[in-house]
Amino acid sequence: MGTDTAVERAWHRIEDWLSRFAPRFRAELNPPATAAEIDTVATALGVALPADLRIWWGLSNGVRHGIGQPSGSLIPDFSSPYPTSMALERWRMHLQVQQDVYPPGMREEMERFVVGQNTQPAGTLLPQLYWLPRWLPIAGNGGGGGLFIDLREGPLHGCLVEFSREHQGTTPRWESVTQLWVEVADELEAVDTDLLRSDRVDDLRIDDWAPPHS
Repeated sequence: MGTDTAVERAWHRIEDWLSRFAPRFRAELNPPATAAEIDTVATALGVALPADLRIWWGLSNGVRHGIGQPSGSLIPDFSSPYPTSMALERWRMHLQVQQDVYPPGMREEMERFVVGQNTQPAGTLLPQLYWLPRWLPIAGNGGGGGLFIDLREGPLHGCLVEFSREHQGTTPRWESVTQLWVEVADELEAVDTDLLRSDRVDDLRIDDWAPPHS
């Protein structure tokens, strides 16, 4: 029998914590994605997905997104992870919006810029708002922002970057999916469980993050 990877161990810790302290949120985790669903994403982007992203989606295909979800978010500061289908849908949407907002006279210049940036090493980021074909959104905050994984080549291939409607981060927030879930597991396990009481839950904050609490 094989040994669990670091991302598997971290995710199981998160699931255990949610089962104990946020069972309603735990119930919103999707079942594992199939290999075919994950391959569909890789094929659409024309790149190999990082092993830890594939492993994680093979454990849980994101979280259900919609109205009436339990309180809190699984990812600091406000995001919850997408299933494969939503990640692909949002990737296409960002690229289409980028095409639509540029008038025809500026579109060629924008496309040259995007092609040039798309060949830069992963983690090479600029403050202005744009979207690259090798940026895959893997989590959203319900307000047009979230977290994307940078699938360009280089030492930081697979790093995670926060973005909003106005801009993306100029440095990666996490170097990998594994690092993200290890940090989340550590933070959840360090929560003062007294704050999870119904009369104190409004005080539950980790910096600006309100972790799952229902």
